[in-house]
Amino acid sequence: MNTIEFDARVKDFIANCEAGRAEDWLGLVVVANFVRRRCDIADNDEVKRLSLKVVRILMERGFRAGQFERYGDSKLILWPDQAPDAVVARIDQAWDPAKGDPNINDICWFE
Repeated sequence: MNTIEFDARVKDFIANCEAGRAEDWLGLVVVANFVRRRCDIADNDEVKRLSLKVVRILMERGFRAGQFERYGDSKLILWPDQAPDAVVARIDQAWDPAKGDPNINDICWFE
């Protein structure tokens, strides 16, 4: 997939995320699934790299990252540092592409 096509798909994905933002949280798993399936990326390292690009855009659009104490909780516990660089670095450190994509309970959610 070329850069122009990727950027267009990301733009649509971000617009959809923004539209649904008030109704539900967005898991990192959804970002990884978007990159893997909608952008047809098979390599785990590349899925991570491109997912981190998408996360940076989300953060620049005002999304905030955090975690739940337990899956199913109704309160997202925001990370103290919401700067895009800090959020991307934290996800980068926690995500081991050798283990595949994050699952629904892994790493973070966005609001």
